Amino acid sequence: MIVSGNCRRMGAIGKWLHQKQYGITNVSVKKKDRARVENARVHSALSIAGLASAVAAVAATEDPRGGSRSKLDVALASATQLLASYCVEIAEIVGADRQRVASTVRSAVDIQTPGDLMTLTAAAATGNYLNLFVKINIYFNKISRFLFV
Repeated sequence: MIVSGNCRRMGAIGKWLHQKQYGITNVSVKKKDRARVENARVHSALSIAGLASAVAAVAATEDPRGGSRSKLDVALASATQLLASYCVEIAEIVGADRQRVASTVRSAVDIQTPGDLMTLTAAAATGNYLNLFVKINIYFNKISRFLFV
């Protein structure tokens, strides 16, 4: 084994200082944290896209009594469809594959009861909460590594 002159062995304190100086942490933990955040972000974006699609589908439904729709109803349907399309785009940008987005939108458009809409709303709220929770958990894990060394 050949050891170059400028390469030194680093002890425990040297490694700790090197981590502290360069912000290097356990690579596998970093990858897992990154994967968790990415998964939470995708889930959150999909939930919101599903909710927006369901609201657009409800707003676009015809009056069952056969009456004419008001201008406000038409404008609301158009606005919710635009919002849903932006939410779908954002879900794809965040990293959701097209099949998963299509499946989410398809199931959201097929809602039958107000309870289905409430379920989608709860899923979107939970997705955002989980996204925030994962970020907070990662932050506190980083702090605890330096506090309890």
